[in-house]
Amino acid sequence: MKKEKNSSPLISVIVPVYNTAPYLKRCINSILNQTYKELEIICVDDGSVDQSPKILDEFADLDDRIKVYHVENQGVSSARNKALMAATGSYIGFVDSDDYLSVDYYEELVNVIVHGDVDIATCGYYFDNSGKITIAKNKEKVPTEPMKTTSFFAYMYERDTYKGVGSYLWTRLIKRELIKKSDGTLETFFKKEYGGIDDIVFVAEVSLKSNNIQYIDKPLYYYFQREGSIVHDDYMQLNTLCWVKAYEEILDRYQEYGVNDSVLDIIKRMYVYRCGKLLEKAIEIKDIEKINILKDKIKKEFLVYVRTNLEHLERVQWIIELILYSMD
Repeated sequence: MKKEKNSSPLISVIVPVYNTAPYLKRCINSILNQTYKELEIICVDDGSVDQSPKILDEFADLDDRIKVYHVENQGVSSARNKALMAATGSYIGFVDSDDYLSVDYYEELVNVIVHGDVDIATCGYYFDNSGKITIAKNKEKVPTEPMKTTSFFAYMYERDTYKGVGSYLWTRLIKRELIKKSDGTLETFFKKEYGGIDDIVFVAEVSLKSNNIQYIDKPLYYYFQREGSIVHDDYMQLNTLCWVKAYEEILDRYQEYGVNDSVLDIIKRMYVYRCGKLLEKAIEIKDIEKINILKDKIKKEFLVYVRTNLEHLERVQWIIELILYSMD
């Protein structure tokens, strides 16, 4: 399909791909079938060894909005950066190659970002657990008017109350200026040291550079849950401590910026939780070095974790038992 010229702003849609052939057609078709048509779809095949490269090339032959790059496997950070360098759109969005979109995803987001004159638009999402679709629900109302991005942090990171918000890369449409300089070099980029969790650091960096954001209280993105994905690889997470490093980086940046202490405490609670889940795995495989590292990190923020979980004392009991057990 040839792209028709019109006055609508171009959106660059970035899709990093690595061995997701069973889900890839669904993903790409959901982008091609968007009601908003002014898209360039940049797919970076990160050295896939399944049928993903063939599927991407077939799609590129059918629709000239699709650009495909085949590179040696260097990880998702490198693949996303490669795509960012090629992006020419006024706005940039990201889709994981095993996920998929509601048909009006980009139309809704671009309307908000253009007419609301905001730097970032974001929305709700669905969970797809092997075909079982559920909505990520907010327990309380989230403001849907433009608001200062740093004020929005209270909703981004409070997962107990605002599960349908989150700090996810894939629910956001972002102004190009927050990511790329006028000369085409990257203002914000993905960092390999955070592994597959690099996106939460990227979102934090972009958020600090933006003035305002607007939330659409409507699920538009389908987040597919599958075993074997990076976020479900416990051994990789323990080996690299990528979650731990990512949250430490976010906390350092937010503290330096002067983000409200109440927001920092919410992030510290998430940090301790992640350390606790990794500590469980370290105990299971008897990794003494990681047990000691994680135990020390938990202790530093233990009081914050307790204070922010007074309504969830089972969590406090869980983390105490983990610390005590790891001392055996």
